[in-house]
Amino acid sequence: MKNKLVSLLMTAALIVLLTAVNAYCGQPPIKIGITQIATNPGIDAIRDGFLSQMKKMGYEENVNVKYIQTNAQGDNSAAQSIAKSFVNEKVDLIFSITTPSSQMCAQAIKGTTIPLIFGAVTDPVAAGLVKSLDKPEFNITGTSDKWPIEAQFDLLLRLVPGVKTVGIIHNPGETNSESNMKEVEAVCAKKNLKTVRVAVSNTSEVYSAAGSLVGRCDAIYVPADNTVISAMESVVKVSEKNKIPLLPGVSSGVATGGFGTIGPDYFDIGVESAKLADMVIKGKNAGDIPVATAKKYELFFNIKSAKLTGVTIPDELLEKAAKVYGDIEPAKAATKKSRRKYKKADEKKD
Repeated sequence: MKNKLVSLLMTAALIVLLTAVNAYCGQPPIKIGITQIATNPGIDAIRDGFLSQMKKMGYEENVNVKYIQTNAQGDNSAAQSIAKSFVNEKVDLIFSITTPSSQMCAQAIKGTTIPLIFGAVTDPVAAGLVKSLDKPEFNITGTSDKWPIEAQFDLLLRLVPGVKTVGIIHNPGETNSESNMKEVEAVCAKKNLKTVRVAVSNTSEVYSAAGSLVGRCDAIYVPADNTVISAMESVVKVSEKNKIPLLPGVSSGVATGGFGTIGPDYFDIGVESAKLADMVIKGKNAGDIPVATAKKYELFFNIKSAKLTGVTIPDELLEKAAKVYGDIEPAKAATKKSRRKYKKADEKKD
């Protein structure tokens, strides 16, 4: 028995030694810079999906890959500095999350051979990141989180049939927001919905902007705007206090509040981005890889928020939903992958 134990220990020690020798003698770890414009459930889910998929594909941190994870905390100048630091650090690849961070990185890598993979850029062509979705060029590709805008407003009209006017808060300084707003306005016009737009320039202005919509709209919509999404709690607070139905465009935002939406799962956006990164690491030019888009859209609901704003969600929709939130911790709920079973509203844990 004693000899068997000694043998097992020696075998385990040999495995550890061989792993260390292989790591030392082999190629140095691939250096990947990860940058995100801010912290919010959706952005964090993209990052987590990316890291999870990279690990599934065999990239072990501090063995064959090294990550430099950064966060601009909503500051564009910080995002620019981060992008430049990646170039100075001579990273092998950059993964940038959201449009602002991706634009900063695209500028920084000009004149270098560093490939850029972006995640959750609503309109990469309008953002100046790629020439086209099929042929990106510029050594850049990534994933678009383009939303099914018309389907989202169909959901609003089905669950809140009396809506005539929709209030929208947005930051006109964000390219992604302006691109998204053009489509939102077109869809609302098609459905005979009036819009009331309130502009903000930073997250501290979102609460008062949401408050200014009280009495001026029948529902509130949160567009593809990082400034507003990062201050989702402020919009939810105004929505629930004044019983105004809230339709978040971003699926991850439903964890915080709003009656629900239809859209891509942000964890999966990260997964798709990792698959592109793997192709580039294995030798393919990023600019030759078509931009990936969401392959399917799913329903997300928040029963607690729906009840507080007078919205009734039919059981048939709840049963089809990828996720139904109730009185659970938003941060934990939002980072879970889709394809989960329906959770009843009275559950306290995910």
